[in-house]
Amino acid sequence: MGQSGLFPAAYVQVIEPTGATTSATVSSLSSVQQSFGDYWDDDWDDDSEVGQTPAYNPQQQPQQYSNLDDISGPISNNFISPPAAHALPALPEKTVSNVPKKNNKFSTLIKSGEEGFLMGTKVLPIPEDEKIFVQETEDGRCYWLPTGEEYKCVVTSPKKGSKLKGLKSFIVYQLTPTYCFIATPPLPDKQISGRYDEQFIEHRRTQLQEFVDYVCRHPILSRSRVWQHFIMCTDEKRWKAGKRQAEKDELLGVNYFNAIQCSDMAVDAIKVDIKIDSLSRFISGLDPVVKNFMAMSTDQGKKYQNLYKRELQKIGQSFIALGHALESDCPGRSTLTNALRRTGEVYNDIGRLYEEQPRLDWEPLADKFHIYRGVINNFPDVISIHKSAVQKKKDCERLVTEHKMEPQELRELSRRTDVIARSLMAEETHFQSEIDVHVNQSMKNHLVEQIGFYQKIVSKLEEALAAYNA
Repeated sequence: MGQSGLFPAAYVQVIEPTGATTSATVSSLSSVQQSFGDYWDDDWDDDSEVGQTPAYNPQQQPQQYSNLDDISGPISNNFISPPAAHALPALPEKTVSNVPKKNNKFSTLIKSGEEGFLMGTKVLPIPEDEKIFVQETEDGRCYWLPTGEEYKCVVTSPKKGSKLKGLKSFIVYQLTPTYCFIATPPLPDKQISGRYDEQFIEHRRTQLQEFVDYVCRHPILSRSRVWQHFIMCTDEKRWKAGKRQAEKDELLGVNYFNAIQCSDMAVDAIKVDIKIDSLSRFISGLDPVVKNFMAMSTDQGKKYQNLYKRELQKIGQSFIALGHALESDCPGRSTLTNALRRTGEVYNDIGRLYEEQPRLDWEPLADKFHIYRGVINNFPDVISIHKSAVQKKKDCERLVTEHKMEPQELRELSRRTDVIARSLMAEETHFQSEIDVHVNQSMKNHLVEQIGFYQKIVSKLEEALAAYNA
């Protein structure tokens, strides 16, 4: 007691009471924001401590982003300033624990003041290029309206880097955009052991690529100023200036609704409630199934690489041992004994096929569903923002009937509540299209690889059969 000093801000969680009109309760962002700044400063602020990595200079200069292993969760939760009604995907987690972590991406939503947005007390000037548009069809379906051309970002060339005069090492991943004004996502959590294993590094690269692809496909996140700055900025002084600017950005959480442009026509409240209740049930049912599917895919990958491989090796050794035993009794059985040995070798080869196969089918499937698990985990927070807005609207309707509030204020609040509803429905539409297109493609890719895998096994077994006819 009575002593002062420094300790990691990530160890602290500040819990503050929320207003009576807020139905969602989320953790405080203050400790996350602090640790975000600490980690970022630690990695980038001191030019003298940056490790030297071989230069990479294509026509489009990529951002060298270090430390899939050296940057912790707070950055991955808050690097992008997320639109208030958008669910962000999760990043690859620490492999030292099988306990999934909930990404508190929407901790800013309550802290930034949902009531302030609804009541119009927090109105921000929005530059034209920051505006977000929601398109609505005649049947009431809402879509994010894309702006600009589509692009991709490729994660390549992992290299070992260092800082603190070589005392701290990490892996640097290069991210090269195919669009001129975009930047990168946050990175996976730390890895305690095996960080420099070649197979692990490559898997981390594919995990990051999966996350980058999801963000690049999103019509809103892909245009984020922070995202664009991160990918395009290669000058460290400009990098620091962009970081400071992002820290002061007021368009965070609920404030981001100020940037959303949509129809002023009132939504059908009953139809919207039905749609959002249906979405809530859909997400609740999908959540455990996706988690189970991801766990199954991960488990199959491990079994292929360990259990199944060992079983095939045992089978192979048994055939080889039988061949040796028969040969010692009758050396003239060369055809049979050679065939038995070849059969054993084939089973050993099949075991190696099992070991190599998961990176082609089970791991990509698990990585894909890790992304969707993160998105699904965030939808309840997004839905709660709408529910609290609807409750606020009902409270204000009562105040109007009691002549404690002006009807014009209620009309403005209703319009802002409709903005939240349309944003949520647009995000649902995007998520459904993700499932229809990319989950479909992932399943096709998985089955193509599985078919090729078992065809290789059949070919190997036919090779063993041919040895008996020699």
